[in-house]
Amino acid sequence: MATKLYDLSQPFYSGIPLWPWPTMYDVEISRVTFPEYATFPGDPKKGRINKMTTVIKTKMHASTHMDAPLHVLEGGLTIDKIPLASCYGEGVVVDMRYMKKWDIITRKDLDNAKPKIKKGDFVVINTGWHKYFPTYGYQYFNHFPGCYTEAAEWFIEHDIKALAVDGGATDHPCAHAPLHKWAPNLRDEYMQERGEDPDKLFPIYEPTHLALAQHGIPGIEIAGGQIDEVTGKRCTLACFPLNYKGGEASMVRLVAIVDEK
Repeated sequence: MATKLYDLSQPFYSGIPLWPWPTMYDVEISRVTFPEYATFPGDPKKGRINKMTTVIKTKMHASTHMDAPLHVLEGGLTIDKIPLASCYGEGVVVDMRYMKKWDIITRKDLDNAKPKIKKGDFVVINTGWHKYFPTYGYQYFNHFPGCYTEAAEWFIEHDIKALAVDGGATDHPCAHAPLHKWAPNLRDEYMQERGEDPDKLFPIYEPTHLALAQHGIPGIEIAGGQIDEVTGKRCTLACFPLNYKGGEASMVRLVAIVDEK
């Protein structure tokens, strides 16, 4: 039996789409070379030395990343304090690619998930929305189907180890109450298309974020990569953050480990 690793992460690069908040500065990547090293030929058979380093200005919430409880909970755990055991273990990549724009993940969706989610699982949800990243950034961050209060309660009741989603956040994009304050254009778009006020439908600010934070459960956002190849499988999942002292989040590499015949 062979073991195969699948990368469930999105790429990171300059110009990557970011969550549409005013404070989400663009990623800046500067490559610095050291021309003085070019005077050292090194081994002629292996090529000349070209020493390079990179300076990056970014928020840790770019691309695939893990939120620490501190991100939403005053006094919550920092990213360096999340136990490594919480970032690795048996789990499932469940298929919710039937979901459409602005759908809410409910208890029924989770109860009927394939494969079945067991107590203590590391859960990865594939809604199919990862396909919009990075080409259609607006649709990706504003229209993805996501979790709200029902799902938040369900995750805690089932004592999940970690949660990863292929959408822009563990909570629904409209779960930023009051939406008219934080994303007025999105509120207007929702009202025009659905004929309902999202401020009334989503009165609680990020309930999934808060529930996960209160119970020390890692939340991983913007999954993707080879996620379709392992959807519907039970496997081992791993996702380790940087040892970032005092950090509220960290970019990560989410990996599925599958035993294959």
